[in-house]
Amino acid sequence: MMNAATLQRVSRHDLTSFLLQVLADAPAEMAVDAIDLRFWEAALLDPAHEILRRPGKEFRSQIFESSWVLAGGVPGEHPQGLQLVVELLHVGSLVIDDIEDDSRTRRGGQSLHRRFGVPVALNTGNWLYFLPMAMLPRLGLSPELTLQLFTDIADAVVLCHQGQALDLAAPVAKLTQAEIPLVVMQATQLKTGSLMRLAAVMGARAGGAAGAQLEALARFGTLLGLGLQMLDDWSGIAVSARRDKGIEDIRLGRPTWPWAWLAQRADAESYANLVRDTRRTRNDTVAASLIDKLHAHLEATAPGEIRRHLHAAVRELRSALGPSAAMDDLAQQVERLMIAYG
Repeated sequence: MMNAATLQRVSRHDLTSFLLQVLADAPAEMAVDAIDLRFWEAALLDPAHEILRRPGKEFRSQIFESSWVLAGGVPGEHPQGLQLVVELLHVGSLVIDDIEDDSRTRRGGQSLHRRFGVPVALNTGNWLYFLPMAMLPRLGLSPELTLQLFTDIADAVVLCHQGQALDLAAPVAKLTQAEIPLVVMQATQLKTGSLMRLAAVMGARAGGAAGAQLEALARFGTLLGLGLQMLDDWSGIAVSARRDKGIEDIRLGRPTWPWAWLAQRADAESYANLVRDTRRTRNDTVAASLIDKLHAHLEATAPGEIRRHLHAAVRELRSALGPSAAMDDLAQQVERLMIAYG
């Protein structure tokens, strides 16, 4: 049974087994029985295990489980491996995202491309995207559910990449004050919202949800993803332990939620002055100074903005599905989510 420690339970042996299983099922002309595993170890199994063994919050596993139960599934008795599918997709996206941002760290250690080099990290990140798709038809699900989930995964991965493209192509300094909130909302819906939506949809479909029930859980997943990105962006500004992430976003000119909130509240001159500062943030010290300014502008309003968004998402789902113990548990998970980001 998978739980909130889903990824940390994926051992080196598990990864090797997945690799060998896919090889064993390959067409006869691709037989590689004589090839020693050492050819895959340093360039695939080592880096994959390195990133998977590091502790993460695994909110996508939790929303999968909640959606399964809310759809009528028995707690803890969902199809084996489905939680792992969505978490592997997420970790693959983190590896690729770190390469694109040249991030220094991830989950308490060196980012994979800094430790193993860009070619190995890029290949490993892509393998972690594709491995879930190879696992899915081997989970013993009905053909109908497998096909539905394949479609859900393909759509989510495409949307994530389209959101990342928007994030990369639209630095703060090139957007008008009016454009910033729209770009941040769209990029977040595509990047973070689509993968959290996938987690909710997979749990809901596996639990038998359809129609309005499935739609409500899918929408909640998207809204939860928005709230998660708000928390992530704001914690990079407000939480000292995550200041490196905030500095990275500032240095790269990423359109984040603090910029969106500022664009909605600040007068044109104040906003323009802060955006002007982004052109001088190649230096981490200058970037840290700009973070302090953003924090001063937003500390009285940003936390409340995030709480209102997440509480509204829970109320909307409760209204659609009705009260239940599972709904109360989900609401408590959302509260823990806010606490987890400090």
